Amino acid sequence: MAGVIRRLSHRLHVDLVRSPKGVQHLTTLVVTAVSTILLTRLFLELTGYPQIGGSSLHIAHVLPGGLLMLAALVLLLAHIGAGPRPPAAVLGGVGFGLFIDEVGKFVTTDNDYFYEPAAAIMYVVFALLVTWATRWRRSRPLDPDERVAGAAFALVDGLAGRLSERRRDDALRLLEKAGDSPGAAEIGRLLRQVRPAPVSPSHHLEDLWVAVRSLFDRLAGTRWAVPLMGALLLAQALGATLIAVGLWRAGEGDGVSFSGVLLGATASFFLALAGLRRWRDEGRRAAVESFQRAVLVSLLLTQVFLFAASQFTATAGLLVDLVLLGLLTADLDRLRRTGEEPAQS
Repeated sequence: MAGVIRRLSHRLHVDLVRSPKGVQHLTTLVVTAVSTILLTRLFLELTGYPQIGGSSLHIAHVLPGGLLMLAALVLLLAHIGAGPRPPAAVLGGVGFGLFIDEVGKFVTTDNDYFYEPAAAIMYVVFALLVTWATRWRRSRPLDPDERVAGAAFALVDGLAGRLSERRRDDALRLLEKAGDSPGAAEIGRLLRQVRPAPVSPSHHLEDLWVAVRSLFDRLAGTRWAVPLMGALLLAQALGATLIAVGLWRAGEGDGVSFSGVLLGATASFFLALAGLRRWRDEGRRAAVESFQRAVLVSLLLTQVFLFAASQFTATAGLLVDLVLLGLLTADLDRLRRTGEEPAQS
């Protein structure tokens, strides 16, 4: 997908400079959107699906969802600098969650909110977005010019008195990796001259991200992380198979869903086994790469078909996959920082 976007931007003569925090903001959007869907469905279930607007009107929650997405766009379009991006990611995530939660009404002639494949449609959208965001940066790391541009973007906040000390340090680290790229020295000098600003609510959002990422880094770097992740992948594949068999026997799943879960779980199981074997024979990097393939198969195949049969069961599987994907991504980033650049799969 990244290559398609790059080629399209060249054809349309649109210059797209990637953000150093793009993956962070996209992840915030996805987590917020998924949480919004789950909380919305829980609230509607507990309150008996109330109708807002009385007997003659029905104000669907897709409307406030659209307004929140508009608010996120206004934040980004009306302001400069990196400050608006964390709150825009949260507002956009809540708005998109409210919007796509009603996808069943959009694809059926009778406006069926409870259309069963709607859960699978929502899941595919989020799974593709998470997968693309995870692979986007690794497929083509930021080049020196993009690092300088990212630091200059942070400098905008600094010149307006809105740059925190941690954001300034992040920008300076970007410049260190940019080497002697044009403009790096001048931007670094200006960044060191600006006075750090007090911490704002948007800074707290980034602090939360940093805390989660730091936790993943610590967990992924332990000696027991590889066997534990392998065991979790094996258990998840076996659990998905048993759940699919149980749903099939109870008459709650069709043949397509059962076959899809079985195929995905089998592929994930053998990829996890291969990872444990490669850990013993080839080392940690090879194992982590096999585990990542197993998680992606689970995300894009197993959980999709499981969602069609059991939404809440697949939600648990989605959370496990996201945690594993975060751990594996943190481990691959750590290996890259220490000089063990992972091969591209």
